[in-house]
Amino acid sequence: MKGKSLLVDNVKYVVVDLDGTLVRTDLFVESLLRYLKGNPFRIFQLVMWLLKGRAFAKEKIAESVDIDAEYLPYEEGLIAYLKQLKAEGKEIILATASHRNYANQVAEHLGIFDKVMATSGENNLKGDNKLAAIRELLGDEDFAYAGDSSADTPIWRAAAANIMVNAPTSNVAEAEKAGKLSWQHKSESSTLKAFVKEMRPHQYAKNILIFVPLVTSHEYFDFAHLWATVLAFICFSFCASGVYFLNDLLDLQEDRRHRSKKYRPIASGALPLPLGVAGAVGFPLFAFAVSIAFLPIAFVVVLLVYFAITNAYSFLLKRVTTVDVMTLAILYTMRVVAGAAASGVELSSWLIAFSVFIFVSLAFMKRYIEVSALTEKSSKVRGRGYSADDSETMFALGITNFTAAVVILALYINSSFVLRSYSTPEALWLLCLLVLFWGNHIWVCARRSEIPDDPVVFAIKDRASQLVGVSFVIVLFLAKYIQF
Repeated sequence: MKGKSLLVDNVKYVVVDLDGTLVRTDLFVESLLRYLKGNPFRIFQLVMWLLKGRAFAKEKIAESVDIDAEYLPYEEGLIAYLKQLKAEGKEIILATASHRNYANQVAEHLGIFDKVMATSGENNLKGDNKLAAIRELLGDEDFAYAGDSSADTPIWRAAAANIMVNAPTSNVAEAEKAGKLSWQHKSESSTLKAFVKEMRPHQYAKNILIFVPLVTSHEYFDFAHLWATVLAFICFSFCASGVYFLNDLLDLQEDRRHRSKKYRPIASGALPLPLGVAGAVGFPLFAFAVSIAFLPIAFVVVLLVYFAITNAYSFLLKRVTTVDVMTLAILYTMRVVAGAAASGVELSSWLIAFSVFIFVSLAFMKRYIEVSALTEKSSKVRGRGYSADDSETMFALGITNFTAAVVILALYINSSFVLRSYSTPEALWLLCLLVLFWGNHIWVCARRSEIPDDPVVFAIKDRASQLVGVSFVIVLFLAKYIQF
């Protein structure tokens, strides 16, 4: 941050923009997403409103959607500076293209603004419209203006002092040349880094499940099957990234209240919402383009069903008790089905049964972790159908389903297929011990609140889980190729 405070000393009024300046988000885009989350088919109504003008659309959406001003990602440095100016006797005015309802809520929460100017009726208070409103209010009085985008250019030029937050380089250079730059803030976080983080590449580890049919059918030395599986892994990973983008766009308010999700790039404001929308649309399109071009139609169908279910989950199913858990388990299992569809290998019914039960257990664990984090007995998980009272039920159901998965694995080991496919099938009984140990270990960790959020992410980093994974592969290799 840098500035020349003398420029602001000479003015009485400081006019402050909201979207992108005072907060690291766009409240109009947020309200659009919130509106569509309730019913995605509302997009047709939204288009009709937009055809009548942005101000009209903002008015209509503000009637249906509220914001949570307390948890918005504020530019704390700017707020501290404005409080300093307020203490020096400056009159602070909030002037924004966001709807008046939202602007008033922000002003009330911060308590530093003397007046609020915002979009209402047919007047979209942006650019020249905002400048005209400022002139109407202040007349020929000099003022300082805090903004962030090229849309603020005419106002910066009319102002006696410029306060810039992540402003375009050209605007900063113009302000410096004119001797108007009073205070500047440039975010140190990288937008590219935030974009990659939002893709959640660490979650791609879940998609390793796509390779399971190839391994269990012992077709991993077939290059065609292996290459098809690798492509399937890439397509699933990019499609999943698009879903993560969409999910975080729809859950902005809930994530900002969460102890760890509030640091996600979209929720924290590190990633601009338009880039979030681009990721939500672009990654699935890329995934489907590659799969249609290079993979069997069966895989394309599985990917399409996966994408449809994940969207249903994001918009509705995550809020329905138990249905959300079953949906998560189905989505995990579909990765296994996708691997078989891509490579063309036969999918074992034993594998499907084992997958369903173990993934239901992990899904219950995910909800158990959220419920256990509630501080009050009567409180509920925001955006979910669970309360603190469900904690013990989640735990019991999770343990039961994991035990069922171990039983299915034991029955599979004793099947005729295993007896004729492995050189030493008896060695596979060690797998039951490994899976049983891992299940007990990870559920004990969850019980002790040692798993912060996602059990799969925890397992990737957990040393005991890593050793179990390596041991699992070694046992499979010994049983297949070594005869004792």
